[in-house]
Amino acid sequence: MKDRQLETKLRLIAVQLDSWKKLHDLITYGLDKAKPIISAEQERQFTDLRGQLLQETEFVLRELGILGELSGKAMNVLNRASSVRGVRDLTGEETRRLEADWNAVFTKLGVTQGQLKGRRKQLAAQNPFSYYFQRVLRRRAVAA
Repeated sequence: MKDRQLETKLRLIAVQLDSWKKLHDLITYGLDKAKPIISAEQERQFTDLRGQLLQETEFVLRELGILGELSGKAMNVLNRASSVRGVRDLTGEETRRLEADWNAVFTKLGVTQGQLKGRRKQLAAQNPFSYYFQRVLRRRAVAA
């Protein structure tokens, strides 16, 4: 049995996680003062990725039902990390907050992805009759 909404959520979360990983790579590069000077191409990649996350994050978090938990932390990361050069200039405390907020968002997205994959496995083990029977029972329980 497949659930289209579940599959859509899994695709959304996979793209979102990939974007947060790429952002982390660029932030890590910016924080490493031993690395060479940041290029215009890196700044462009960072700006494009940041713009994509700014546009999509709220929608994805709302679709996943975790907007309230992560919206503030996600926006904190995206506001603090305005550019690769800006990341390089963060103080130690700002860097720790940035890393903690990034980790909170990434971890919750990963946990949510795992839960959705677990649900997918449950659905795959069900036959269509039992799936629809359980949905009818759930609707009756909610209506009562």
